[in-house]
Amino acid sequence: MVHSMTAFARSEQAGTHGTLSWEIRSVNHRYLEPHLRLPEAFRDLEGAVRDALRKGLSRGKVECTLRFAEANERTTLQVDHDRASQLIAAARASPH
Repeated sequence: MVHSMTAFARSEQAGTHGTLSWEIRSVNHRYLEPHLRLPEAFRDLEGAVRDALRKGLSRGKVECTLRFAEANERTTLQVDHDRASQLIAAARASPH
């Protein structure tokens, strides 16, 4: 049975810190030739991704791109007024 090596896939997952998006493209090639593009913060994953590709594929030129978009949610600043008053009083009382 012949399997096509030409494919395209995209997956996106949103979490509390942001959104991860994988994009994978493959074309026919005599050998397995993976090309990875990862954000600097995710470079440590490169070895594991290459191993996973080797386990699941035997040939093909495979381009894998990982994108990360940080969440834009800003947390509301909570001010502890009692603690702030204590700090201000302590600063005024201390000799400069």
